[in-house]
Amino acid sequence: MEALDRVLEALDVVERYEDYLFRRAWGRSLIAIGTLFPLGMVIITNADILAYLTGIDANLVRLVAYAMTIVLCWGLVSYTFFGAWRTIKKESDRREGSSLHGVLIALVWFVSFSLTSLAPEQLTLVSLLWASSLACFLSFVILRLTHTHDPERVILYLALLLGLASILVLAIEDATISGATGLLAFSICFIVAGFIMHRQAAQALRVSR
Repeated sequence: MEALDRVLEALDVVERYEDYLFRRAWGRSLIAIGTLFPLGMVIITNADILAYLTGIDANLVRLVAYAMTIVLCWGLVSYTFFGAWRTIKKESDRREGSSLHGVLIALVWFVSFSLTSLAPEQLTLVSLLWASSLACFLSFVILRLTHTHDPERVILYLALLLGLASILVLAIEDATISGATGLLAFSICFIVAGFIMHRQAAQALRVSR
């Protein structure tokens, strides 16, 4: 009986450590997206001003800013999750499913943000809120359906907040104020959610059965 208790305790420690890595990866990723993506959009939307100040073609400024945003933002997110998944040795069937859910979530985020290119120019910034809201919601659904981790309510709440923020932004008639408000809402929502995830990650190591 004592040996069984020790095995159960060891499994509990492993499970809590996996939960810690999972939440920490989400926290870092959300903060990265909430910081780097809006910064890249600010540069892109002000490309004409930067082109005038630097003497570089505006289209080149936009292209470089867009490429750097993708490389830095998505590269950092991919590295963060890859590091977490590499640390956790996924050998059982359940953990193989967890690897699959990571691929599905990455695909959802890629497709959601790719669709923003179809939005009219005046809705470019609002479409980012729509895309991120959809990506967060579908990520929550994937986590629930695959049962690889406890469904992360922070992601669901983030999806709802981003959706509500897009409605408020659309209600603002001034394009400049609307764009600034949209980027600010995007940044705040992601960064706050990221810090909450970090806090929950620390708590996951302290919680015991």
